[in-house]
Amino acid sequence: MPFRELSSNDQGFVGIGADITEKCNRRCPTCFANHTQRDMNFTTFKKIVDEGVRARFTELYILGGEPALHPQVIDFLNYAQGKFNPIIFVTNMDKLSNWDFCQQIYRTGVVIAGQRHSLRNGRKARNMERLLIGGDYLEASHQAWENVTKLFSPERICVQCCITKPVVESGSIFEVFRWVRKNGYEPVMEFTKEGSEFKRGCSLDITPEEMLRVLQKFRRIDKEEFGLEGATILSPQAYGKTCHMLETSIHFLVDGTAIPCVGHHDLRYGNIIDSSLESILNHPLRQSISNPHEWIYGYCRDECQYFNECTGGCRGSSFDMSGCPRASFYYCPHIPRERLTISDMIPPTCRECPLEKSNICDPGKQTNNIKKKGELK
Repeated sequence: MPFRELSSNDQGFVGIGADITEKCNRRCPTCFANHTQRDMNFTTFKKIVDEGVRARFTELYILGGEPALHPQVIDFLNYAQGKFNPIIFVTNMDKLSNWDFCQQIYRTGVVIAGQRHSLRNGRKARNMERLLIGGDYLEASHQAWENVTKLFSPERICVQCCITKPVVESGSIFEVFRWVRKNGYEPVMEFTKEGSEFKRGCSLDITPEEMLRVLQKFRRIDKEEFGLEGATILSPQAYGKTCHMLETSIHFLVDGTAIPCVGHHDLRYGNIIDSSLESILNHPLRQSISNPHEWIYGYCRDECQYFNECTGGCRGSSFDMSGCPRASFYYCPHIPRERLTISDMIPPTCRECPLEKSNICDPGKQTNNIKKKGELK
């Protein structure tokens, strides 16, 4: 979640995200993306960009899969160049290990949001990389970061590291964080969303209590080592960041399907190929979802002091855990689990919900599965 959300227009629109490919060279168990060989065609991308400009969106996010694998990626970025500020290119960095390709990406003017788990070489670092990304890409990662930091100015560099047990227990995430701060880059130390392999409570996951300690350590490093104020809200979406994409933004899959955000694939607002962006933004479901004070149920809205700033945490992961798109975010360390269970996050009835009778909702099944596995008691 490297999305800046620094500016908006008078309608509150901020960012457009686009998965331009579902291809990826890695097989990360923590990834929630759908991996196929599909690419977005240029006509679809052009319509997203053109209508986004007319609606006066301010930011564009290029994702995948691995967007660098799209055969027309430079054409895509050149077409969007100058139409949004910033354009954020979210990448695993492997292709940027090639100097010529890295220069091509640099000339498009994008902000790089690249993944980094470790600053080190050696057996332990390689074993951790294999565990987290399904292969040995450490050399490519180091070369890519060397290339990027030679070319790109600090304000054009975001460094992502998903918070998992291996990077926390090894301490590598804190080394990466210090390196980011020392060089003036933007840290994106983010919570790991559920996917097909990565589930809450799995061997790579950390508990909400452990997450809070990680966020507190980032804040201590900021204050004690860099003289910064540190994050005011310790929210698990990412250190020092909250996400408001459901309220302010829109995301498109490779086939043009419009969804609330990159991590919430189950809800659909139509397709840009046969609909206008205006009609997608005015979809009745989006109108409901974009008002968190009405949409979110339970502790987040009713009791949490941070709700106005956080607006319910990672909504995609909240749905993954609960089976209900309106549920409070039970993974958040601020929820008193000694008093509340995941069942308390979910409305007692689906009556009069905009998604009543929807086949995507199944809160009973999800809740029972979590209870059976003993997760997040």
